[in-house]
Amino acid sequence: MMKTKDRILDVARKMIAEVGFHSTTTALLAQKAGISEGTIYRHFASKDDILVTILDELDERYSEFITQLKTEGDGHPGTIERVLEANFKFVAEHLEGIKIVLSSFALLPPSRRSMNSVIDRMRTFAAESIVRSMELGVIRQVDPERTAMVLVALLLGLLELRLYWPENTDINAEAVAFCRQALVKIQ
Repeated sequence: MMKTKDRILDVARKMIAEVGFHSTTTALLAQKAGISEGTIYRHFASKDDILVTILDELDERYSEFITQLKTEGDGHPGTIERVLEANFKFVAEHLEGIKIVLSSFALLPPSRRSMNSVIDRMRTFAAESIVRSMELGVIRQVDPERTAMVLVALLLGLLELRLYWPENTDINAEAVAFCRQALVKIQ
């Protein structure tokens, strides 16, 4: 059985992703979680605290994800595909949390902090991977920092397409092919 705190977070994650942070009231959250509103405040100081907890959990999961990718990264030709596909999979597995970050990014400081942390991790990892791949002679010489930001922007754009226009055709494979064509040295 799910602990009360986890149930609150689970229901809050779904509600905030669906109707937004400001439309999610603690009263409605309590009702949907099958608990009293007072129970929420035994676990969280405020509605903002619930949001911060959700964002911190997502940030921690993404940090673990990047650490795992670093241990698997080899800088060889398949790395571009593997890294992009892994990011697409992470997004699919954490859709609600990602949607919360993106939908509240401009409105709430905790979301801004979380999004900046994710972007920084993405950029740093991409730049490190690019440098390693250039050292191995797998990709052509590029500015690693600027190229990393282009890759991050591409990932974020694909993410927004998936979240806000799900009826559009999935173009992840085309994005991977584009990156490969732009970066990988012709053998």
